[in-house]
Amino acid sequence: MGLLNILYDSENFYVAEFSSGNGVELVDKQSARGGYFDGVVAARLRASMARLQSDAQGEDVMDEFLGTYGALLTNSVWLH
Repeated sequence: MGLLNILYDSENFYVAEFSSGNGVELVDKQSARGGYFDGVVAARLRASMARLQSDAQGEDVMDEFLGTYGALLTNSVWLH
């Protein structure tokens, strides 16, 4: 999979992009669940995050947005 580029890291969430640029990993640190997204879903996630960051929204707003992906986070995270 290659190297990771950290897109976002807070107390609640972690978002990383693989160096190949094909996918994004989203981890909910509180529930210890994660998911890997690629294609259109990854592109929309990146675009939405970029828009929130350019609007200078706070961490709470970003975390609330990432929380909307919660139902898609189906993989348990043991070590990360």
